[in-house]
Amino acid sequence: MSKRILFVHYGDDWIRGSEKCLLDLVQYVSRHQYRPFVWTNNQELTSQLDELGVANRLDNFPLLLGWRAPRLDIQGWKTLVNYGKALIKQNRIDLIHINSAAPCQWMLAAAKWCGVPCVTQLHCPYPARDRLTLGIHLSPHIIAVSHHVAKTLLSDGYPKSKLSVIHNGIDTVRLEQQQCVNVKQTLGIPQQDFVFATVGSLIHRKGVDRILTALRHVAFEYPNVSLVIIGDGPLKQKLMRQSEYLYLADRVYFTGEQSNVIGWLKGCDGFVSAARSEAFGLVLAEAALAKLPIIAPFEGGIPEFIQHGETGILYPNKGAAPLAKSMRILINNRVLCDKYARNAYQHIKSYHDVSVSCQKIEHLYQKLVTQPSETRSLISTFAPVRTFLSQRLPIGGQHG
Repeated sequence: MSKRILFVHYGDDWIRGSEKCLLDLVQYVSRHQYRPFVWTNNQELTSQLDELGVANRLDNFPLLLGWRAPRLDIQGWKTLVNYGKALIKQNRIDLIHINSAAPCQWMLAAAKWCGVPCVTQLHCPYPARDRLTLGIHLSPHIIAVSHHVAKTLLSDGYPKSKLSVIHNGIDTVRLEQQQCVNVKQTLGIPQQDFVFATVGSLIHRKGVDRILTALRHVAFEYPNVSLVIIGDGPLKQKLMRQSEYLYLADRVYFTGEQSNVIGWLKGCDGFVSAARSEAFGLVLAEAALAKLPIIAPFEGGIPEFIQHGETGILYPNKGAAPLAKSMRILINNRVLCDKYARNAYQHIKSYHDVSVSCQKIEHLYQKLVTQPSETRSLISTFAPVRTFLSQRLPIGGQHG
């Protein structure tokens, strides 16, 4: 008999890393012995789920002590707990999968009340304040998408036996079917140019401003180099002004959001990331699938699947100079480009296909539904406070 899984997702109204992973997961498990139901505050996600024929529910998710007002909506929290309990009973839910930390606030209580096993999947490291207010440590089991994400939880004292590191996977079969876009012809880029590409939200954390600065240095030596920026965000106008200020407007191309990212990447020569922080870096896996040589910072979870000198170039995440040096290496050595691209492609196909990650998650599901449901002590909620103080007190001593 198939098991019914309630997926609960909190996030902004877009389809990006954690949303893509959730969509891949519900499609994969629905082909096996599971029946997914998704409860979310993300309207764009519900539209995608409707197209897939996956049952879902859209609601507003107020957070207690969150970053946005109202911060003390106790009645809103009670409503979510009660509705969570109702969903569990009405749909005869066998397992709850919390996809992001925020729903821990109400779903852990609902799951405990109904006696249903629960697992939380974290796609990024959360600051101590969020680990405390969201009640992450009350989760009976946690999936971290990288060892980088798991690190802060373990430093808080979360039991290693209750934490699984399962790297995100991508649907390599589906994505490889995207047709190559003739980027140079489409954007009017000279055929002789070496075209770098970057993909992501145009926000400070993604570091596109640092790519522009590095490109300015590289362009002094190599006039036939261009940059294609795939994505959108609040910093777009600022980045466009920066490219003009650096006299790069004729070699930097902003394409906006694209539904066929792999197709666009296939039409470029190299991929570059300048992320200031990165829990996993799903776009790097996509770049590898597009058979591009990859340049990325030695940051967060990136080194867990990009090996320097084997599947790409990792540089120290300090300013633009190391990035510019790495860009020069690729421009000067097409043979090396081919080697990195080929190795990265094989690595992603072998170890980061969605079937690999989903099989690991399904194995965990089977373990959770066959074992007695466990609960964590309320005292564990305050574990992040100890970590926060241990990090702050030495600083005070040094400057006292």
